[in-house]
Amino acid sequence: MAKPAQGAKYRGSIHDFPGFDPNQDAEALYTAMKGFGSDKEAILDIITSRSNRQRQEVCQSYKSLYGKDLIADLKYELTGKFERLIVGGLSDVGT
Repeated sequence: MAKPAQGAKYRGSIHDFPGFDPNQDAEALYTAMKGFGSDKEAILDIITSRSNRQRQEVCQSYKSLYGKDLIADLKYELTGKFERLIVGGLSDVGT
């Protein structure tokens, strides 16, 4: 693999998800965490397939719909490396 030219900028590999609806994603995440245990596959699918900007919109929608902090709820539901991966994906870096 060739090295990029000095001073070249890298482009992100995650693009906006087509047909994105932050309220729908917030509801799906709430449902995935509702009840006993959590649907980790659903959480992973949503968080990893949205751009950073879209993930931030989901956090805002979650707060508006449920009056709760999405990151706090995820920290409560998840553990270990999986928790760090998901919560790290929601950090407000580079927006």
